[in-house]
Amino acid sequence: MLKKTLGTIVISLILIIPGCTGKDAGQMEQENNNSKRPVAVRIETPRIMTLEQRISYIGTIYARQEIPIIARVQGTLAEIRFREGEAFPANAVLARLDSPELEAAVEKLETEVDYWSRRNETDKRLVEKGALAQEQSDASERAIRSARAGLDEAKAQLAKTVLTAPFEGTVLEWPTEIGQPVMPGQPLILIGDSSREIRVEVVEEDLARGIKAGTPVELLLTAGKPVTAGVSAIAPVSSGKGRTFSVTIPIPNESGGGLQRKGTSIRTEFIVDRQSNVVAVPTRAIADRDGKPHLFIITGDTAHHIEVKLGISREGWIAADFDWNGKDPVAVTNLNSLKTGAPVYAVMTEGSK
Repeated sequence: MLKKTLGTIVISLILIIPGCTGKDAGQMEQENNNSKRPVAVRIETPRIMTLEQRISYIGTIYARQEIPIIARVQGTLAEIRFREGEAFPANAVLARLDSPELEAAVEKLETEVDYWSRRNETDKRLVEKGALAQEQSDASERAIRSARAGLDEAKAQLAKTVLTAPFEGTVLEWPTEIGQPVMPGQPLILIGDSSREIRVEVVEEDLARGIKAGTPVELLLTAGKPVTAGVSAIAPVSSGKGRTFSVTIPIPNESGGGLQRKGTSIRTEFIVDRQSNVVAVPTRAIADRDGKPHLFIITGDTAHHIEVKLGISREGWIAADFDWNGKDPVAVTNLNSLKTGAPVYAVMTEGSK
């Protein structure tokens, strides 16, 4: 009975094992076929490029030299010669004040000078004839000098009602209007020279990223025509609630952008790093970017795994340091399905060269 049972078990095992062996072989064959099946990938050709790391801001245009023209005497704004944005030559009359008090003071003192001048002439003739003491003639002489000094001072004050330009420039702002009473020390006009600069409020973190004096900047002054400039100065202390630092960028005189109006907003791009003539690949060609970055070069119909050292990335391209032969493309899709020696069915990405 025991021999019969053992025989049955042996026969059963013999029947089972070939079936299992056949199933495993089929799976192995299927896996082998899959490994030989090409992986469909899209490819692009690397390029030799100059890549830049940029930090973008919106800056504001100012005149490099800005000064307020202030009232030096009391009066009423009577005349404005130039409107906001208009240019003027050096020494041009910008505005004029009416000051009846000063005009009356000048007229009064002119009368006094005339009176004492005639009085002194009479006194001198009387002294020569012995009809008047010398002391009286001397007194009228002192009165003349006093009246003339007062007249000169009054005329100097009256001259301050005419406001002139200290240099050639443009009117930036008129905070007052004709007919408005003004007091000494009150700003009447803001003027600036013809040169322009951009001021940008930059956060401290971006200064740490590389914005400093001398950093190249690209300015979009006119549509499609960027102008290259550079940082000239950075404020030593922060300002405002955002604790930003004012960065100054002179606009080159040869920029060709015309005389920009004060207060105009300008897109400003700081170029904090640049890599010239480097091999660049599409950013989507890079696998495991935060670990061991690598890509797959496609040679013929075969993929090859290559580790790379990455650099600046911009507008979908990234600098990749690897030995490129100048012609083989890289895979940009299905990277997780590739390995060295894997067959591929490669299709060039539309629009790539």
